[in-house]
Amino acid sequence: MLLLQGPTPPPPMIPFDPNQLIPLIGMIGGFVVAGVVLYAFFKSDIAAALAERVRGGIFRKKHWKDSGEEAIESGDVSELEHKVTEMQGQIAEMAERLDFTERLLAQKRERSLPGA
Repeated sequence: MLLLQGPTPPPPMIPFDPNQLIPLIGMIGGFVVAGVVLYAFFKSDIAAALAERVRGGIFRKKHWKDSGEEAIESGDVSELEHKVTEMQGQIAEMAERLDFTERLLAQKRERSLPGA
């Protein structure tokens, strides 16, 4: 029996290179992550506020172009001035009460300290 040694047969070929899968899997993973982030952003309060701002801006531009007839009435202005004066009085009264309370607390603290 005579055996002749010939070249070794080539290994079985894979129809694709596995090293090409790594960038493809990375891209798909990146798209999935980007999609989840965008979905979370669009569902957030910030996106809703931005959308409302855009809608409001468009409305304001139309509003100012179309109407020149709407004016603030003098009754509204005097009512607002009256409310502002009332609030200023309330703030002044609260400031006085706060000063009084701070003085009482300071006196109490001075009495309670030993050696004072």
